[in-house]
Amino acid sequence: MRKPSRPLAILLTVAALLLPVAALAGGSPPQAPAAKADASTAKALAAYNEGVAKVKKADAMGTGASKVYAFDYSAKPDGKALREYEAAIADFARAVSLKPDHKESHNYLGYCYRRVGKLEHSLASYGKAIKLDPKFALAREYRGETYLALGRVAEAEAELAELRKLDPEQAAVLEQSLALYRDREKQAADGR
Repeated sequence: MRKPSRPLAILLTVAALLLPVAALAGGSPPQAPAAKADASTAKALAAYNEGVAKVKKADAMGTGASKVYAFDYSAKPDGKALREYEAAIADFARAVSLKPDHKESHNYLGYCYRRVGKLEHSLASYGKAIKLDPKFALAREYRGETYLALGRVAEAEAELAELRKLDPEQAAVLEQSLALYRDREKQAADGR
């Protein structure tokens, strides 16, 4: 068997030595798509969990009447709670940018927007959550509450009809809010 020529042997040896160095020159080795997805999901869930903690903190600081009926936006959160909701919005926005199919992040994003009075943003976020899961009863109930806050009673009633099919408990919550809304509207009309 014939030995490779000296220049060819040197070239092969150099290539074998430089290949690992070249691979490391760009930093860490590239991740496989699944590994990237797993890292992205982990970051999204971390952002989601940070947001949930801030929402719980803000809700604990809450305002009396608005804790009972979610559509009562005359009672705004105080400055500290408002800042927590706004910080949570950033967390949930980061979560949905990393994992757009995470319905819970969209739902919480809608909730936070609703709490700070950005009702159209709230509806958009609930809409995304419901598009991901049309049977997501909590998002439907919250969207119904937001419709009430905007005075869009027919749309709230449509959500109630869907909720009656999906989740009687969530339907009862929205039904109670609709009844209170109607009572307040009647009182306002009688008080003129």
